[in-house]
Amino acid sequence: MNNKAKTLRSVDAAPPRDWPLTYGMLPYLMNRVTARVNQLWVRQLREHGLTVGRWQVLSVLSRFDGSRIGTIADLSGGEQPAVSRVIDQMERDGLVVRRPSLMDSRAVEVWITDRGRALTARLMPEAEVFVERMFRKLSPAEIRGLTKILERLFSDLQ
Repeated sequence: MNNKAKTLRSVDAAPPRDWPLTYGMLPYLMNRVTARVNQLWVRQLREHGLTVGRWQVLSVLSRFDGSRIGTIADLSGGEQPAVSRVIDQMERDGLVVRRPSLMDSRAVEVWITDRGRALTARLMPEAEVFVERMFRKLSPAEIRGLTKILERLFSDLQ
């Protein structure tokens, strides 16, 4: 095996300085960040009997109560069938309830229950501390810039 192949396969090898751009790996780096955030956050969620998917639903509904499943899926970044299954479980556990829409008899809305709202209120301070810790080394200007860039990327991918 030549030295180049050894370097590329080495687990301990540091990526080149210009790695994300040179190798077109920026999307994978973004994915790794998201996976790591979820990995760390789920540790705290488990103490409350939640998964990342359940937290995402509660988080969306805490801001947009009465949303349709498709909207919840869009806002949480999940696939509609998977989000629907999570909502089934949450409804069984008394965290949310489905109701027919008053505006469209064909549509169903998801509403957070008092139990779900209380759980969200208990976890929201932990979530805020988690996010603050995640961005602690970035300035407010860097956070605003990152937010604008991610929003623009997301918008361009529509």
